[in-house]
Amino acid sequence: MDVEQDDEDRRLVHRHLSGDVGGFEDLYRRHRERIFAVLVRMLRNREDALEATQEVFIRIHRGLDSFDPSGRFLTWAYRIATNHAIDRIRRRKVRKETPIVEESVAAGSDLRTGRSSQPQGADAMEREEIATAIHDAVGELGDAHRIVFTLHCYENLSYGEIAAVLGIPVGTVMSRLYHARRKIRDALPGDWDPGGPSRSRERKPE
Repeated sequence: MDVEQDDEDRRLVHRHLSGDVGGFEDLYRRHRERIFAVLVRMLRNREDALEATQEVFIRIHRGLDSFDPSGRFLTWAYRIATNHAIDRIRRRKVRKETPIVEESVAAGSDLRTGRSSQPQGADAMEREEIATAIHDAVGELGDAHRIVFTLHCYENLSYGEIAAVLGIPVGTVMSRLYHARRKIRDALPGDWDPGGPSRSRERKPE
């Protein structure tokens, strides 16, 4: 947990509530990429995620006076974003999901184009290949498992924070995460380890 970031978020919320419009604008600039990243992984559609990001921040703006400063702003914002994503998933009928590899929302990528500013090369190609395989495996998860996996493995939320965001017991979070990881591991080639180097490289010769 980044205490300094949390304190800065609270300061910006206080600025907004005191009538300084710059407070919310700074909150938006600080967190729009992270909220977009969560939404794009949950919704599996870049256009939907861009639209949802704007809608989430409208909800955040309208609800800032109800934010409890003793808590974390990001946890509160993730709750709004997750609930909004769940609502959209439930309303979705026909629209097909747009494939998005995980590199497109990694650090250093551009929110509008999805183009990464990271250096290219053999290692980058291998990471992209693994990321694509993980993306496909994550796409096969049910909504409940995918949301828990996203919040924990991509956004680094603790079990307790996820439980608070989703309004479910910690035990349910742990169970969903366990099953999500197992399904992803089973879906990948045997010599790959989700999110890491291939296991075959780590095996010692017999």
